[in-house]
Amino acid sequence: MRRVSIVAFRAIIIGNNVRVEAGTKIMDGDFHTDDPRTGDSKPVVIDDAVWLGSDVTVLKGVHIGRGSVIAAGSIVTHDIPAGVVAGGCPCRVIKTL
Repeated sequence: MRRVSIVAFRAIIIGNNVRVEAGTKIMDGDFHTDDPRTGDSKPVVIDDAVWLGSDVTVLKGVHIGRGSVIAAGSIVTHDIPAGVVAGGCPCRVIKTL
């Protein structure tokens, strides 16, 4: 069982040949739409050939560039450029591919 969760209030755009491992969560909102402290939902864009390792969390407003690899257990809170390996909490670029 893959246990992947994708929750879209506005939009989640996933490109071609994207690998999504077990436990990954992708969400474009904070679930509390009636609470002004959470802000508006913002689209998530994951470009072609991205690899999301196991237990990755991608939060609202994030754009992950083509061919990037996100390390297992990472929390992606901001944009990740194309062609990099990124990881951590919060996720940051580790190296260029």
